[in-house]
Amino acid sequence: MFFLTQLFEHPLFSHINQKSSMQKKYSWLFLFVLLWSACSKEPTPPDIPGDPVFTAQFQFDAGEQTLSAGLDSLYLFTTYRNAPGAVLVLSGAFAPVDCPESDCPGSLTFELRNDRIGTTVSPDTVFGVGSRVYYDAAPQATDSIVRITFATPDTLEYQLFQWEIDNGSPFSGKSITKEFPDNTPHTVTLRGFRNGALKSVVTRTIIPNSPQTVYPAVGITVFDSSATGPYLLIANTFGSPAISFDWNTGDTTQQIEAGQLNASYGVTTRNLAGNTAFAQVTLSPGTSPGKTADFNFSVQNITSQPDTLQPGSVTIRWVDENGAVWVSQLGRQTPDAYFQILSSEPYELNENGQKTRKMNVSFSCMLFNSDNPLVGRPITGTAVIAVAYP
Repeated sequence: MFFLTQLFEHPLFSHINQKSSMQKKYSWLFLFVLLWSACSKEPTPPDIPGDPVFTAQFQFDAGEQTLSAGLDSLYLFTTYRNAPGAVLVLSGAFAPVDCPESDCPGSLTFELRNDRIGTTVSPDTVFGVGSRVYYDAAPQATDSIVRITFATPDTLEYQLFQWEIDNGSPFSGKSITKEFPDNTPHTVTLRGFRNGALKSVVTRTIIPNSPQTVYPAVGITVFDSSATGPYLLIANTFGSPAISFDWNTGDTTQQIEAGQLNASYGVTTRNLAGNTAFAQVTLSPGTSPGKTADFNFSVQNITSQPDTLQPGSVTIRWVDENGAVWVSQLGRQTPDAYFQILSSEPYELNENGQKTRKMNVSFSCMLFNSDNPLVGRPITGTAVIAVAYP
């Protein structure tokens, strides 16, 4: 209507009113051709009468860019597609109106991967306010775990075993398996029970994938020195050499004598670095002398498979004025990269009748050239975007 009002106010229209009927006939034909010519131009993006709804302001490399859907023949194309692994990719792209594939110079695309496998989309979660990580087209297996199996060979003298790792909750069994995120040291305590009573305790520190010479270990072996005693207790050490022995009896030698059969004897050893190990045995009448329960362990290093799906991640793609394509997923992002959804709300159906979601976002990351992924350039900005979803 804005265009028609201007046209009828044109001096050409006033001149037509003063001509003969035949002249008017051909003049109206000329006017019709003008109107038809105007209507057959490229379709104009929406939101021209007013401020644009969807905009992006960003700095790429050293240049400032501003994109507005509905101005300068730009349109915001919204769609979705099914990526390998059955993860939906929901996208919105600023691009020229005659470039629906968003691969022309001046095209800026935002892609959000659904947060689950399949065609179900939960708008409150996938579009929820908060941060997102960037999709990596070539993920590496960076996550690994250390699986350790602890076991005791001393199953004849004891009926029940209890394990405690790093002062955590106890676990029962002749062997247990625990998983750890790395190779840091762990303090392990094994308790042995006989006839319902605690008879043995050993505590030492282990390092999963290192030689067992960093920390000391100790156990107590009890011998009969005669038929009626006294008993001989020896602190057997291995691992890092012990330089001191501290018994609960006050003795400081590696072996001591014990005359009582109803008492607990404990010893703490210490190496040159000050690391300690502990052992305790309880003697009782009617039982033959023995030793503390010991344990061994085996280590299995497990590396996780690369996550090729990366649900909930995002991708940014920019086609510069020279037609070079720059994509965030082609290289490793720096630790300070971010993508924030600041606000989110339902929006109108797009031209294909698909649901869309409007979001206010801020972003900063590295974009990598598709012809030379080793070349990365920073992009930082804010945008009001929309993406389509089923």
